[in-house]
Amino acid sequence: MGLERTANHVLRQLARSEREVFTRLTEELQPFALQQGAALGSARAVADDIYFIESGIVSLVASTRGGHSVEVALVGREGVAGIADVLGNHPLPYALLVQLPGLAYRAPRAVIREHMMACSALHDLLMDYSQGMMHQLAQSALCNRFHSSVQRLARWLLLTAERADTNRFELTHEFVAQMVGAPRSAVSESASTLRQRGIIDYRRGVLTIRNAKRLQKIACECFAAVSQASSGSKGHR
Repeated sequence: MGLERTANHVLRQLARSEREVFTRLTEELQPFALQQGAALGSARAVADDIYFIESGIVSLVASTRGGHSVEVALVGREGVAGIADVLGNHPLPYALLVQLPGLAYRAPRAVIREHMMACSALHDLLMDYSQGMMHQLAQSALCNRFHSSVQRLARWLLLTAERADTNRFELTHEFVAQMVGAPRSAVSESASTLRQRGIIDYRRGVLTIRNAKRLQKIACECFAAVSQASSGSKGHR
């Protein structure tokens, strides 16, 4: 299955600490193509599968009944999508939407739960990752309340680039507006500001980060906080 050289940080750590468990788990994981815009799980519904992200980005998107939505967290190769409900049987509080296409390895929630209960190393890895996700959720709430559209856009671009390992994305202003929780006009204005400063380039639906260091200076402190929490969940302590 190509998992001997997996890019997923949770699986890589499991392979180092519990080789036998890693081998048994990978026998049950199935490759799954992540198509941009696809829904992997719906809000207020129980998730059927757990996804170990190999490449691409999955967004956790919260929505109001009136149709407004905002990204509250994102998952890349550092983690797992759908993990919030692995030990229970409760509906997800958010939707799981593919932001950038890629590859994941998936297994039924019950299978992952069984392996977690039998293997303390896997249990600890997934709980550690879940703790980092909680940090990201809390930081998103703070950011969406107190920081400007251009700061939130800068943070979002940096976090996406960090997890996707690329500075070039195919994105529309409408999609970005949904992710950062701002009106499309505000996102367009913020993107135009960054473009005029030579920090990003945006044309024909393709956005490119040209100067990540300058973008970090514009981003709020939330980028560093979430990035550091994510590094902790990857075992870089």
